[in-house]
Amino acid sequence: MNKITLTKAQEERAQELHYSSLIIDGLCGNMTNPEPPERDGKTYLQRLEESGVRAMNITMTAANDSFEATLKTFFAYFNLFDYFPGRVMQVRTAADLERCHKEKKIGVIFGCQGSEMVGKEFYRWTILRNLGLRICQIAYNEPCTLASGCMDPKNGGLTFYGIQAVKEMNRLGIVVDLSHVGERSSLEAIELSTKPCIFSHSNAKAVTPTTSRNLTDEMIKAVAAKGGVVGLSSHAFLCHHELGVQPTLEDYMDHFEYMAKLVGTDHIGIGTDMFEYYTKFYWETHTKLFYDSPWFFETVFNRDLKRVDQYINVTRGLVALGFSDEDIRKMLGQNFLRVFREVWGE
Repeated sequence: MNKITLTKAQEERAQELHYSSLIIDGLCGNMTNPEPPERDGKTYLQRLEESGVRAMNITMTAANDSFEATLKTFFAYFNLFDYFPGRVMQVRTAADLERCHKEKKIGVIFGCQGSEMVGKEFYRWTILRNLGLRICQIAYNEPCTLASGCMDPKNGGLTFYGIQAVKEMNRLGIVVDLSHVGERSSLEAIELSTKPCIFSHSNAKAVTPTTSRNLTDEMIKAVAAKGGVVGLSSHAFLCHHELGVQPTLEDYMDHFEYMAKLVGTDHIGIGTDMFEYYTKFYWETHTKLFYDSPWFFETVFNRDLKRVDQYINVTRGLVALGFSDEDIRKMLGQNFLRVFREVWGE
């Protein structure tokens, strides 16, 4: 799309919509272990409170982390809730999300990127759920005990244990998250699940085809057909138009526009995957997993969406695209709220 510019009236509308809406980020960065650095004299928590975002799916564990490592991260957040009871709270129900919005607190949704902390030990699902786990990816890039990741060239489907895990997650009220999961495994999980699934942070392959992390039209249509939501990510490798060229807000908005035409606005959310504490070393050594272009912090994220104080740009972009107030509120958070209410309950 063309360069986004707003009139004075559009800017006022964007500001009102943004700061009055329940905004849920389907996947965002950590608040502890490690805490992102201060910027402009403000802590990460202060900047979050001012950003308009009210709840975030925060990763408790990723890839092949152990059950014990997952519990240690839970412990760190329990300490955070105790230390800032008036500012941060754990989200366990849909009502908690509405409470965050009303009381202007930051809600932390416990999520996991990967399932190896459970593996074949299915009793652990109940323990994690009772401690607050509400969203879980069934694979992370590679093949695992439950499913095939998006980087598995064999594109395998759900395993025997994966089939049982989807059923168990449905039973316990844990949202099945399919970001980082392979195409076949994702389609099988969506078909099997009796509850809506999500892609917490994935974009459209038709718009950005150069990464296996993005979704085919078939995957997007399948999750939408059963009431699910795709959280669109501002990560550079998921929303760029040209390798090695840092994407902009306009590039990110192209995914909203494409998805809205493909499945409608009821199935779109935001899942920025915005991690402010990544270092140059991390990206030098890891970005080749996705393509041969070593971007660093200043370029690996969208130019206009690399800090939490830039969330307002999402709303500006949606206003510029001409979406209605109702559709914008849905994409900012109401769509995820609908799914979470159905899976978690009130």
